[in-house]
Amino acid sequence: MFVLTLMRDNVRTHPADFRKPRLNALLDELNAKYANKILHNVGLGIRVYDVLDASEETVHMVQDGSSQSKVTFRLIVYRPFKGEIMTGRVAHNDPREGVRVSMDFFDDIIIPPAFMQPGTEFDEAEKLWVWRYEGSDLYMDIDEPVRFRVEVEQFVDVGPVRVGQEDTEGGAENEASKRPAPYSLLVSIAEPGLGLTAWWE
Repeated sequence: MFVLTLMRDNVRTHPADFRKPRLNALLDELNAKYANKILHNVGLGIRVYDVLDASEETVHMVQDGSSQSKVTFRLIVYRPFKGEIMTGRVAHNDPREGVRVSMDFFDDIIIPPAFMQPGTEFDEAEKLWVWRYEGSDLYMDIDEPVRFRVEVEQFVDVGPVRVGQEDTEGGAENEASKRPAPYSLLVSIAEPGLGLTAWWE
């Protein structure tokens, strides 16, 4: 689920941070840039694990006096492998998309209808997916723990947010809702032991 990824970057330190120990200043800048960010074809950055190497600082006096260093570091990344079994909670039911699962720090986990238990259908009255099994109706209730297997990971280069979207009707919020997630997982519950944990207790 979590992996260490070797990274290299040029790190800019503002003069206001020169009072900090150098390592702390570098860590603060790196975490601000990479923590809780999706890195294309890498995964979701969690935090910097350690700094392996940092070059001598170069101070740019003609700009604002900031310094720059070439830094090699390791980043803790959330990137489950195909076939990994994990547990989250049901966040949303949708008749077309399927079931959206949350792990609190990551919400773009989808159980498509094709990856559900045979006999599962969407109940329009309850607005929930339900597994009809041997005369029982097993609903995918919101906030219930669900165990799933990772099948497909999808990276999408969504590009930068266009400047000025806030001023249009609907604003940047509507624009963001139309954009695909930069990183998402398609997962399956179509085998014994998977699905709501309550089904198997």
